Amino acid sequence: MGPALASLVTLLRLLAFMVLIYAGLAWIVERRSQNPQSKVRGFFRLLISPATRLVARFLPPGTAYERVLAVTTGVVAAVWVALVILDELMGRLQ
Repeated sequence: MGPALASLVTLLRLLAFMVLIYAGLAWIVERRSQNPQSKVRGFFRLLISPATRLVARFLPPGTAYERVLAVTTGVVAAVWVALVILDELMGRLQ
């Protein structure tokens, strides 16, 4: 395993962690926001929309946004954990 691959896995791990934090914050805002037209709510929907659109493709049509966001958070968390494990395994192989 070369250093370029190790750097790529580390970069993907960081990216997945950032998306996980954003998804968690979006979930909190969705649950706590009283105003459906809230600018904060709109900001987090826009921020996490690339991930939610990707996950929504695999869910039945008409699934509630809160459910899509929860599934997105779970998928991103699983990807992050997998990348952490891969990064640790790669570190032991070097």
